[in-house]
Amino acid sequence: HVRDSKKKGSKTIAAEDKDQRTVTVNPSHTGKAFKVMNELRSKRLLFDVVIVAEDVEIEAHRVILAACSPYFCAMFTGDMTESKAKKIEIKDVDGQTLSKLIDYIYTAEIEVTEENVQVLLPAASLLQLMDVRQNCCDFLQSQLHPTNCLGIRAFADLHTCTELLQQANAYAEQHFPEVMLGEEFLSLSLDQVCSLISSDKLTVSSEEKVFEAVISWINYEKESRLEHMAKLMEHVRLPLLPRDYLVQTVEEEALIKNNNTCKDFLIEAMKYHLLPLDQRQLIKNPRTKPRTPVSLPKVS
Repeated sequence: HVRDSKKKGSKTIAAEDKDQRTVTVNPSHTGKAFKVMNELRSKRLLFDVVIVAEDVEIEAHRVILAACSPYFCAMFTGDMTESKAKKIEIKDVDGQTLSKLIDYIYTAEIEVTEENVQVLLPAASLLQLMDVRQNCCDFLQSQLHPTNCLGIRAFADLHTCTELLQQANAYAEQHFPEVMLGEEFLSLSLDQVCSLISSDKLTVSSEEKVFEAVISWINYEKESRLEHMAKLMEHVRLPLLPRDYLVQTVEEEALIKNNNTCKDFLIEAMKYHLLPLDQRQLIKNPRTKPRTPVSLPKVS
């Protein structure tokens, strides 16, 4: 009986030993490995490919490029002629930018600046280095200012940076009184101005700012923009302006006087003011709807 229990005990211990496995993970392993790879690169050892952009030639290791960039991985493992080529030309990227991005692949370090961000972001997108692309977006977001937010918004739209596009657009809405004074606003297309001034989230202390913005935009290139006056005034919420401002400023504006549709918008605003407060909802359209900026929620 004692002999049996010993046997049984030894089996249990053996079974427990079998289930107890130790997996060792060395957190510094990858960093050390890449440090050695970068040292090999600095000593020009084990290179097997030359990447060319413009007149810049960069020697590298295929496996390192493929491991870090889906673009290079597809290139080196696919059926394209580049998979076997010793020298590969990358178009649409300048040599200095490509050199910085290959440095990043080996070192995980890159400096994003005001001077290089506009070339770095599309190049990082091409090579599918998404961390660098995100760093560029974060940098641009940190640089948002009333004088550049519309330019950053256009850049984000061009390169499908959805989050940055939304941030830049929200910034433009929240800082509209300053934004409307800048060159970027005056250079917007008609559709872009309409989109901005029709937003419920536009932050303005008074609708006067929106009216002034429209007049400024028209006068900036008066000859070619005059025909758009009515289309723009459709988005100015004239009924929300003080009656004195409507009479003394809007009615006296030559651009309004010379446009029948704009005069109709002014009459609508006057009628709105003539109605008792409890009947004003009878004139219900986008121009009578108060704006509800994010920073100034509408009081119900």
